Amino acid sequence: EKDVIYKHALKNALNPFITLLGFEIASLLSGAALIEIIVNWPGMGMLMLDAVLSQDLYLVMGGLYIGAIMLIIGNLIADLLLARLDPRVRQREIEGVLK
Repeated sequence: EKDVIYKHALKNALNPFITLLGFEIASLLSGAALIEIIVNWPGMGMLMLDAVLSQDLYLVMGGLYIGAIMLIIGNLIADLLLARLDPRVRQREIEGVLK
């Protein structure tokens, strides 16, 4: 029974977990921002709040750019982990490139 769980169920359950992990890397920024605003710590969250309140558009755009880069990096890490752990994903990528 343990062999079935570890070999089959765990392998299939890792795909959605790793995909969500890629999105969670980007959401770390929003969680940190919430804590910074509540506790009044200086940091990215407090900086972004001050920028929005003072309508500093360049700083707001820079903060959104950093968030977008974190999302892209998180998804890239998730895709690389999925390709490493699941041979079906690698096979689909190879077939997609050759067609």
